[in-house]
Amino acid sequence: MAKQTSDTTQQFNELRTSILAGDIKPFYLLFGKEHYFIDELCNAIMDKALPPEERDFGQVVYYGADVSAAQVVSTARQFPMMVSRQVVIVKEAQMMHKLEDIAVYFEAMMPTTVLVICYKTPNDPTKSSKSVDKRTSFYKQACKVGVVFESNQIADYKMAGWIEKYFPTRGLKIAPDAAALLAEYAGIDISKIALEVDKLLKLMPEGHRDVTVADIEANVGMSRDYTAFELSKALSYKDTAKCFRIVSFFGESEKRFPIQMTLAALSSHFLKLLRMHALQQAGVPRSAILSQMGINPYFAKEYDQALANYPVRKIMRVISLLREYDWRSKSNARGLATDGDLLLELVSKILA
Repeated sequence: MAKQTSDTTQQFNELRTSILAGDIKPFYLLFGKEHYFIDELCNAIMDKALPPEERDFGQVVYYGADVSAAQVVSTARQFPMMVSRQVVIVKEAQMMHKLEDIAVYFEAMMPTTVLVICYKTPNDPTKSSKSVDKRTSFYKQACKVGVVFESNQIADYKMAGWIEKYFPTRGLKIAPDAAALLAEYAGIDISKIALEVDKLLKLMPEGHRDVTVADIEANVGMSRDYTAFELSKALSYKDTAKCFRIVSFFGESEKRFPIQMTLAALSSHFLKLLRMHALQQAGVPRSAILSQMGINPYFAKEYDQALANYPVRKIMRVISLLREYDWRSKSNARGLATDGDLLLELVSKILA
C-alpha cells in the first residue's frame, strides 16, 4: 500500500485527492524535509476521517516530545467510543524517543483506527538532518501495511514552474516573470509561498485573478529591478551596466541582500547552464531540455544567450570563482573587504 514515486508533487496531489474523496487508509507515515506537504495531508486526514461532531470523542493528537511509542500503540489499539472509528495523530514525531517501537502495532492493527505519524526532517542545513531510517523494520512494515509519503523539497530551479502550477489551485494565474520573482523571494519554502498567496487573495481587487510582477512588487515587497534573479539575467546577457547597478544596490543593503544568498542563487544559475550544456551535447532537443530543467519557454531566449556567452569551460571557471568567493566571504581571507566589495570583484571577474 506504500506510495512510492520520485515526484513529490504528483504523489502529494494523488494522496490529497484520494483523502478528500474519503479514501482513508488505516496508517500513514508522512516524513521528509518539505513540511508544507506533510501538514496539508495531515490536515486533510483530520478533516475527512471524522465529521466535526465526532472529533471530540474520536480524534487524539499527540506530540512526539510528550508521548512514548507504547502510549501511541495503546491508544491506537483501543476501540472507539460513541464513534465509528478513531483518528490518532502523532505530530513532530521526530522528537519521539524510539519511534521505531511503534512497529509492534503493525502486528495487530485495529480496523477502526486511523494512525498518522508526521515526522519532519529538519530542513535547516545548520541542524541535524536525521530522518526516518529506511533500513528499519518499522519503515519496511509501514510500507506494507499503510501509506508512506516522503516529502522531498522542490529543487530551487523548479520552484518558478511549481508556483505557476500551484496558483490555479488557489483560483489565480501568475505570469512567468512574476512566478520567478516570487520564487526568488520565497526560495524553496512552499509554506512561505502559500502565505503570500493567502495575502494576495485578500489584498488584490475583487475579480482580479491574473497576478503580474507589479502585483508581487506591491503586495509581497520584492522589486524586480534589484534581485539575484535579475543579476543572473544580466550576467546571462553580459549586460555590464545593469550588473554593476544591481551589485551596487546590494552593497548598500548588505543585511537585506547577504552575499551568501546571492552566491547561492548565482551558483544555481550556472549549474543549471552546465546541466543544459550536458543535455545539448547528449543530443537532447531544445524543447525537451527546457522541460527537463523546468524552464518556462518564456525565458528560453535568456538561456539561449547564456549558453552562447558561457561555454562549458567558462562555466567551470565561474563555478570555481563562486566557490572561492563563498569561502572568502566566510573567512578572514576577505580582509577589510565588505560583502559589496567582494561581490563587485566577483562579478567583474565573471564578466571578464
